[in-house]
Amino acid sequence: MPVRILSLTFQELEKWLVNEMGEKAFRAKQIFTWLHFRRVRSFSRMTDVSLALRSRLEETAEITVPRRESAAEAPDGTVKYLLSLPGGPAESVLIPDPPRLTACLSTQYGCRMGCRFCMTGSAGFHGNMTADEIVSQLYTMAEGSRNRISNVVLMGMGEPMDNWESVAAALDIMSHDRGICIGQRKITVSTVGIPGGIAKLIDLKKQYGLAVSLHSAVESVRRSLIPVASALTLPELKEDMLRYTEATGRRVTLEYCLIRGVNDSLSHASALAAYASGLPCKINLLIYNPVPGLEWERPPETAVKEFTEFLYPRCQAVTLRRSRGGKVAGACGQLGASVLEDPARKPGFPVS
Repeated sequence: MPVRILSLTFQELEKWLVNEMGEKAFRAKQIFTWLHFRRVRSFSRMTDVSLALRSRLEETAEITVPRRESAAEAPDGTVKYLLSLPGGPAESVLIPDPPRLTACLSTQYGCRMGCRFCMTGSAGFHGNMTADEIVSQLYTMAEGSRNRISNVVLMGMGEPMDNWESVAAALDIMSHDRGICIGQRKITVSTVGIPGGIAKLIDLKKQYGLAVSLHSAVESVRRSLIPVASALTLPELKEDMLRYTEATGRRVTLEYCLIRGVNDSLSHASALAAYASGLPCKINLLIYNPVPGLEWERPPETAVKEFTEFLYPRCQAVTLRRSRGGKVAGACGQLGASVLEDPARKPGFPVS
């Protein structure tokens, strides 16, 4: 099988070129730059690499090139991409919020967390993405944008901590100074909180951001929304987040999706304020985005206003984020819809 060369970190590429290809270590700098800074799609375009080595690369390695099936732009400028990758189709989102331009990447085909209000969770799990499948989403969106992508969030399809080896490699590749060079502090990893997940992020000893999908600070409610939450209690999750803030000096982002009649009351706001106490964090409030076939509803504006105003004087930082891309099913919790619409024409993504 050809080597999926976009999956190799700089260190892995250097080791492979020296040990397997018999080349000098400096070749890694040349090839990594061609792949991740210039983002060529063919070894033949690497003009400062010898013809002999280019020929050998053609024989032993491959560059992952996603096929863009569609790009749907919402009225707010958000663009949702449907891409065909080696492991199947996936959705990614490009979100303009001047001066930032944020790429929301997927890390799995579907998701096994089973969050009950999420389209991706309802699609089930169909496999992990490799590092090249993760980073190639970013490169494809960068090609289609007139402006430079400044931020990356791993908040698309999948749970990043459930595919850690590939995610860690992708983080290293995206932030490397010989590549696309997204700053570590401009990359955020999202998680629902699974045992040992945040510890792995800490162990990288980097400055990547952490966002935790909380959605309720009431244990029973959180478990009803996120079945895997039973594996890590709220106090245990808070301890993990405190270790992250101590190790990095950065605040955690608590993601909280307001769902009508489920977690939008003032008693839930009080529980959230109490949970956030003592934790260096900022709270992102989201309003639920309807998903076809699911019974959950958006809360009324009055409830959103009361919830937000309760938190403001009691928490360090609170932001009510109006979801972007809802008109094209590209907002939080909606990814996976177009993949499920016509699985017959998208091989590699079986629907159970």
